[in-house]
Amino acid sequence: MRLRALLDTDALGLRLLGGEDELDRTVRGVMTTDLRDPSRYLSGGELVLTGLAWRKDADDSEAFVRLLVQAQVAALAAGEAELRDIPEDLVLACARHRLPLFAVDESVAFATITEHVVRQVSGERAGDLAAVVDRHRRMMTSGPAGGGPDVVLDLLGSDLDLRAWVLSPTGRPIAAPKSAGPAPDPETFVRLAAEHLAATRAGRPGPHRVVVDGTTYSLFPVRSSGRTPQAAPDVRETVLTDWLLAVAADAADWPEERLDLLRGVTQLIAVERDRREASRTVRRRLAQEVLELVQSGAAPAEIAARLRVAAPVLLPGLGAAPHWQVVVARVEWEDGAVAGGPVAQSLLEEVLADPLATGPDAADRVAVAHTGDEAVALVPLPAVSTEHDGSETGLLADALLRSVRDALSAGLDGDGRLTLGVSAAVHSAEGLRGALEEARHARG
Repeated sequence: MRLRALLDTDALGLRLLGGEDELDRTVRGVMTTDLRDPSRYLSGGELVLTGLAWRKDADDSEAFVRLLVQAQVAALAAGEAELRDIPEDLVLACARHRLPLFAVDESVAFATITEHVVRQVSGERAGDLAAVVDRHRRMMTSGPAGGGPDVVLDLLGSDLDLRAWVLSPTGRPIAAPKSAGPAPDPETFVRLAAEHLAATRAGRPGPHRVVVDGTTYSLFPVRSSGRTPQAAPDVRETVLTDWLLAVAADAADWPEERLDLLRGVTQLIAVERDRREASRTVRRRLAQEVLELVQSGAAPAEIAARLRVAAPVLLPGLGAAPHWQVVVARVEWEDGAVAGGPVAQSLLEEVLADPLATGPDAADRVAVAHTGDEAVALVPLPAVSTEHDGSETGLLADALLRSVRDALSAGLDGDGRLTLGVSAAVHSAEGLRGALEEARHARG
């Protein structure tokens, strides 16, 4: 971790007295001492905490600071409990030797700072959590009783003081810790998703470092379990559909053990992603069957029978037959080298997710099929009247695109194009063929 991260942690009660240009130094440990010469116990990179009991007069500060600099410590933090104000001679000595100096508020115990630093830099602590994560992975692999990715995010918070969120490629939160305090605002999530997509398209290896409003985030890709970064011959096959893990910390400071731990967490989250994909099989099959019936010119009665099967799956507990809208989407690349159908299908499921809903099941009230390079969604709307009087609340293509444009534009990166078309609401099977044609025409 870097000194700057300590200064940004309000609970540590640190105030910078000098060395602002040195805040990117890496902290590798922590030591509390009041010895006049602690150098034999220092190995370099430490944050040294002192109560200043070693200082008898002003000349002592120069000698003490010189010894710390020779030992290559990261910084000195002096407590205010004994002398109230940090002596000016100590401030000047640190400035002469370019040693960052912090004042520690008298209300903060050195033990609090020590515990925080140890938790951040200790590879052993990461190893302990890795065992917990591994056990949780086995539980999730065998079934949903493990509690989902939210539980793992809670473990990251409680054991490593890491705040993390799982985001969709549009920036929609899929999983969040329960006890991490206020989450970043939606605009921050969208920006993180966009930065992740841009870095992925550029071929930069993760984790990706992003600073938003003064907070540093590290972005880890969440790939389908069993798929390596090299499994897809073209990154465009997956860039618009992969999730990401956003961690409010700078992974550049981490030991390899902690990086391995976070990679393990992404693999665990990938298990949940695959389970979500499997759960959509029924809805996708229903949409495919309805689409084939509509395109083949089947009788309205046959289509209506299939819709009666689909309605309770998509809107369980609905008392009346719903109205329907058809949404079509196409993802096209300039060179035509990537099949757009499967990507458009997954992306349309994400676009149609309720933006106010969280969790991997937020898009489960739509059924999306794909044929060729086109995806077609069958969206149920609760019937609010017995007659088709135009009072249904439906979807608008402009609103759908506007909600995802900022993030997805980075993934399309100038050579890709997402287009959507939306039909008006229809209240019977007879209207579906016309709705499909209307949506395709609107897509252009």
